[in-house]
Amino acid sequence: MILLVGGPPRVGKSTLAALLLERDGLPHCPTDALVSMLQHAAPALGVRHGEHASKAAAALPFLVEFLRAIADGVDHDDPLDGYVVEGDVITLDAVAAARAAGLPVAPVFLGDTTLTAERLRLDPQWLQGAPDAVYRDTAARVRDRSTALRDACRAAGAPFVDLGDGAGFGAGLERARALLLPGR
Repeated sequence: MILLVGGPPRVGKSTLAALLLERDGLPHCPTDALVSMLQHAAPALGVRHGEHASKAAAALPFLVEFLRAIADGVDHDDPLDGYVVEGDVITLDAVAAARAAGLPVAPVFLGDTTLTAERLRLDPQWLQGAPDAVYRDTAARVRDRSTALRDACRAAGAPFVDLGDGAGFGAGLERARALLLPGR
């Protein structure tokens, strides 16, 4: 099974992938690697890093082929064999395209509808030294994208976990893990 973890930046996608590796032995790949490869190897394709509306759509056909290659290497008879792919190009459209291609995917989407600039500052590597306005604007964008994703997931019947819902970040990660790996 290929576990897909999507959501806006800074909501815990990589942290969940690391948890799935540590607890369940599932290797993972951030879609940032795919985006970087496409950006540098084939810039004419228009796949590039950053927060822009066209990134996920431009990366979609390559993401599906990447997932197909992963599926070819997974032992589908072994319920413990799998792979985690996480990133902001994992969208509802990406899940639909993967399923339409017959790929064995299970998605969960993460968000944080209450993210604050102060919580963003807890990661000393990210936005280091940026003005306060950058932290506030980034937190607002993540909250807005999380809210829109939550609503879209509800409409589509897709699993969404709000890591800012008051239950705590760790509890949210555990909920997301349980959605991806029921019974484990």
